Amino acid sequence: MTNRFLCINNLEKKFKRSIVLSNISFEIARGESLVIQGESGCGKTSLLRCIALMDGIDDGQIIFDGEVVSKQGYTKRFSSSNELAIGMVFQQLYLWQHMSILENVALPLWLRNGKNRKLAEEAAKEQLSQLGIAEKFNEYPNQLSGGQRQRAALARALVHSPKLLLLDEITANLDSENALKVMGIIEKIIAKGTSVIQVTHSNLFSRIWSHTLLFDGITWKLEKLS
Repeated sequence: MTNRFLCINNLEKKFKRSIVLSNISFEIARGESLVIQGESGCGKTSLLRCIALMDGIDDGQIIFDGEVVSKQGYTKRFSSSNELAIGMVFQQLYLWQHMSILENVALPLWLRNGKNRKLAEEAAKEQLSQLGIAEKFNEYPNQLSGGQRQRAALARALVHSPKLLLLDEITANLDSENALKVMGIIEKIIAKGTSVIQVTHSNLFSRIWSHTLLFDGITWKLEKLS
C-alpha cells in the first residue's frame, strides 16, 4: 500500500497466559477509514488499546507515520504536544462528572499543549460548535442526553486535531436516531481526511468505511468495500 500511515505487523497480545490477539497484520493509508467488526469478547477493544499505545504488545510491531511506536518491551510515550497525534473515544466516554462540558473538552489542551485557559476554552468552544452542542458548554455531563454526551466525548478527542481517531463502540448505548446522528458526524470527519478506526459489533458503519476488519476469535480477514 502506498502512503502507509498505520501498519500493524504480526501483532500478538496476551493477558497472563491467554492469547487475546495473534498474528494480526494490516495497513491503512493516510485519510483511510477502518471498521473492526466482531462479536463481544473477540479482542476488538484490546486491539484498539494497543493502537492507542495504552497497552503494550507481546510480539510484532505497530508503525505510526513511519515510526515504530510499539514492539515487545517498548511502547512510545508522547512527551510533547506536537507529537499528540491519536485521539480516542471510549464506549464508557469517561467524561469527568465534576467538570463542565467546556472543561472536559479543553482538558487535553491544558494538559498536553501548554495552552492557557482562555485559548484552550476558545478552541473547545469552536469544536463543540462544530458538533452542534455549543449551547451546552456550561452544563455538566449528567445534564446532557446520551447523544449530547457522545458529541462532547468526540469534541474532546478532536480538539487537538489528531491524525488518527479511534472509536470504541461509540453508538452501542444510543438509540437508533442518535446513533445515525453520530454516524453522520463521523462521516464528515472522514471526509475531511482524518484517519478513523471504529470497533463495533454492528454492520451499520460499513456503509461509510473504506475497509472492514472482521474478527472471529483470533482469526480475521480484511475486506475492501466497493
